[in-house]
Amino acid sequence: MKKITLNAPAKINLTLDILGVTKGFHDIKSLVTSIDLYDIITVKKRKDGKITLVCEGLPVDCAPADNNAFKAAMLFKETFGTLGVDIKIIKRIPVGGGLGGSSADIAGVLRAMKALYNVDGDLLPLANALGSDSGYMLGGGYAVIEGRGDKITKKEIDAKLYYLLITEKTLISARASYKKYDMLGKTYKHCTVAAEKALKSGDYEKFYSVIKNDLQPASTEILPEIAINQKLLIKAGAPVALMTGSGSAVYGVFNDKKERDKAYKKLKPLLGENLIKAQTE
Repeated sequence: MKKITLNAPAKINLTLDILGVTKGFHDIKSLVTSIDLYDIITVKKRKDGKITLVCEGLPVDCAPADNNAFKAAMLFKETFGTLGVDIKIIKRIPVGGGLGGSSADIAGVLRAMKALYNVDGDLLPLANALGSDSGYMLGGGYAVIEGRGDKITKKEIDAKLYYLLITEKTLISARASYKKYDMLGKTYKHCTVAAEKALKSGDYEKFYSVIKNDLQPASTEILPEIAINQKLLIKAGAPVALMTGSGSAVYGVFNDKKERDKAYKKLKPLLGENLIKAQTE
C-alpha cells in the first residue's frame, strides 16, 4: 500500500461538566459522539524522511509546519522510525468551532500512517501528547471523556441522533473560554451520568432536559451570537440546543430526522453555508 484516504469525523460534546482544576488544568467529564461531518485525509508514502502538507477546502490559518496534522506525522515518524509522507487534507470541519477538527486530523494522520507503514504500536500516547480530544478521535463513537479529555470510556449507546449546526466566522479558543469561566466563578450541577443513562434507555425527554455545557455561559460572554444561534434553533423546532466544546458552533439535537429536516428548511434561507446538517456517525 502506497497511499490511503480516510474520513476524519468531527465530534460533538453532548454534555460538558467541569469538575475542578488539577495542576492548573480543568478536569472535565463529557459525553461525546462523532458525527458524519468529515475532513478527508490522504496520506502517501515517501522514499525519504520529508513530510509535506497541503490543505484544501475551508481555510486553515496556519503554516503547514504549525499544523497539528503535520506535527502528528513528525511524531509518528520519530517514534516508529518510518520514512516520510505527503499529506493532503480537504477541510470540511469548521476550524475553531468546538467540533474537534484539529484533533480529528491528528487522529486521521496517525491512523493512516500506522496502516501505511504496518506499524504495531499504540497510537494513544502520541494522540494525547498532541491534543486533548485526539485520543478519543482515534476510535470515535459514543464515549465519556474525562480529565483533560485523555481518559476515554467507550459507551455502548444505540441512539441515532440528528443535528443542525450553526457555525460562526468568529473563533473562540479553549484557553479564552476557560479563562472567562474562571472569571465568572460559577459552578453547575453535573449532568453527564444522567444524560448517558437517559440516552441509553431511549428517554429523550429526560436527555434533552439535563444536557448542558458548563463553558457555554463563558463563551457567550465572549461571543453573544452563541445565545442568538441557540434561540434560532429552539424557535425552529429543536428540542434543545447547545454549544459544543468551547464554541463557537452551536447545535440543535433531534431524535427525529424529519423534524430536523423541517427545521433545516426554516433556517437555511437565513443562515446559508453557516448551517450544516449532520447525524450520529
